[in-house]
Order: sequence, then C-alpha cells, then structure tokens
Amino acid sequence: MQKYKIFFYYSSLISPKSKKTFYFCKNNKTNKILKMKKILIVIISLIWGLTSVSAQVKLSFNPEKGKKYEYNTKSASIGKSIVMGQEIPVEMIMSMKYMMEIIDKKPQETTVRFTYGEIAYLVSNPMMKMEYDSKNPSENSSEFDKLLHKMFDKMLSQSFLAVITTNGSIISITGMDAIAESMTNAIANDGQFGAMIGEQMKQQFSDAATKSMFEQAFKIYPDNAIKAGNSWNFENTMVANEMNSTFRTKYTLKELVKNVATISVESQIEMTPIAAEGKLNGVQTGTITVDAKTGIPLKSEINQDVKGTVKMQGMDILTETASKTISTITEVK
Repeated sequence: MQKYKIFFYYSSLISPKSKKTFYFCKNNKTNKILKMKKILIVIISLIWGLTSVSAQVKLSFNPEKGKKYEYNTKSASIGKSIVMGQEIPVEMIMSMKYMMEIIDKKPQETTVRFTYGEIAYLVSNPMMKMEYDSKNPSENSSEFDKLLHKMFDKMLSQSFLAVITTNGSIISITGMDAIAESMTNAIANDGQFGAMIGEQMKQQFSDAATKSMFEQAFKIYPDNAIKAGNSWNFENTMVANEMNSTFRTKYTLKELVKNVATISVESQIEMTPIAAEGKLNGVQTGTITVDAKTGIPLKSEINQDVKGTVKMQGMDILTETASKTISTITEVK
C-alpha cells in the first residue's frame, strides 16, 4: 500500500530539524486531506477574527488635497408646543447639498471649500406654512414662500471656507457672514415679518453658527489609536434656533471592516433659551461610518429627542421635538 508523507514543523523554539512524520494510506487520502482542509480553514478564520477584533486604527480628518466630494444632509423634525392647554404642532424639514473641495492641506489642518448646490426648506404649523425647493420651484408661491425664495436664492452657488483640524475641530468658518448679510438684504423691504425672518436667518447662517453646526458633524475623531469596543468623549456647544445647546457625546468604535469604521453615538443634550427662561433636556443616538484612510464621514444617521418647558410672557410652554438627520459624503471622481 502506497504511503504519503506530511510534515509538521514545531515552534522556532525547537530545532528546525525537529519534525514529525504522519503516514496516510492511499485509500484514506481523500478523507484525511478534507479533514485537514477543514481544520486549517477553522484555524485561519479564528486567527482572522481575532486580528479584526484587536486591530487598531488611528482615525483623523485626513483627505487628500484636490479631492472633491458631494455632501448631502437632510434633517426632519416633528414637534409640538402646549400653550394654555392648546397643542400646537410644528414640522420642519431642511436639506442641503454642498460641493466639498479640499483646497489646502497642512500637517494639522485642512482647508475645505463648501459651495451650496441644492436647498430645500419647509416650516409648517397651523398658523402658517413656508416652503422652498431650489430644485423644484413652486409656481403658486405664497407671500411666505416668496420671502424664502428671495433669501435662499442668494445662497445658491455661494461658497464659504472651513479650516478643520485632524480631530475634526473647526478652527474657523469664513464667508457665511457675507452670505447671511445678502440673505437679509434681499428681504429688507418686506416689512416687519421680513425683518424678523431675516434676523433669524442671519443668526442661523452666521460664521459662528455654521462653525458650531459643522463641529457636530466633524468633531468625532479620538486623540489616540483605538480598537473595537473603545470609547471617547467630546463636549460641543452651539447656538441655534434661539437656543444655547450643549452636547456631551460618547463615541464608541463598534467595528472596523474593510477600512470602514462604524461608530455609535450617544449624547446627553441640554438647551436653554436665549430670550426666555426655562430648560430643555434630551438624548441623541445614532451611528457614523468613517473611511479609516481619509477620515471622511461616509454616512451618519442621528436621532434626537428633546423636551422641556420654556416660560414666555408669564406662560409656561411645554415643548417636545423628535428629529432625524441623515448625512452622506461621496467622492466625486
């Protein structure tokens, strides 16, 4: 009966000459080889799995100079206020499309030009409805809609610059103040309501407000190399919609697969009104996927629930809001 030799060498601690020979009979050849293949596959799978779990990655904002991306973000919220026992529902939807171009690169910071492409905006409550869509302009615009058209048309194709550090902090935003000023001027002659809306938009789209908003999206990178299961924390503050807001966020690397890092997000939120008394509290949860090589946030889905009481003109107003924001960034080839 013909025999086949298979050699297994032991650890390098043993002499390379040390080996053991196993003999398999020809009539058992197929079964033995199949069993050995199965064992090797299991061992390789286990080793690969352990490597994936324990692999470390250093996440940072690190795109290449000259690269271009399309950045889409959409936020939808449904809320209600209860005033003197009367419930007032409110709906708000806002989406933006930017061209995102990496125009300068230094070891610790990157300069990005954001240019507005498409904009859609909707605010609706029982008393009024305001709507704007740069992609599908309405043929029967209301007076409210015409105000929005005048303002948002001034944003289209306009650019601002953001200087972003490797950990996602925003050093500066420049250009938004000028854009906001042009929006306000566009409705300066539209009476008291136009002046009120213009002032709100001027605050919402200022350099400072845009800086805070973009830090929420980009300040997500830990200081050190991490592996699956590791967590890190950031605290961000921002001013928006007449509120001072603080976000205390815990990020956790859930997994790293094929150079894509999946990060979970858990935030505690505190909000205080600027021109009134009261306080709102809430939570924020979601996930972010990041290209581990460039640090570009490929996709994020964030849910937010906030509630509290605001006192205005001697009345307690109970407010509740639930929102979801989805953002994607894709490279333009």
